[in-house]
Amino acid sequence: MQKSKIETYLGFCIRAGKIVFGTEMISRQKKGIKLLVVDGGIGANSLKEVLKAKERFNCPLVETEVGVLGQALHKPAVKVAAILDDSLASAIVKAVEDESQYKFYSGGNN
Repeated sequence: MQKSKIETYLGFCIRAGKIVFGTEMISRQKKGIKLLVVDGGIGANSLKEVLKAKERFNCPLVETEVGVLGQALHKPAVKVAAILDDSLASAIVKAVEDESQYKFYSGGNN
């Protein structure tokens, strides 16, 4: 199976060290978050923390179908990731429209 563009970009983020995993690490970030990516299976309390970070950093939030984020990152337990690189974040944002398992978070229930 061929990798999606977003999966490839997430791999670039990992190799470049421009990604942070988990709500705890995201809440510790002082600056630099350009994009948040959340798995559809994230818990309600964790989602609240992610939404706070979205407001604090004024960045887009992309939601995946359940399990897609962990699979794309090859880390099944990961439910949220923050992208720290401008160009990779904008590339992911552009690719969201072309990939059905990713969408921009619109609020409401997962």
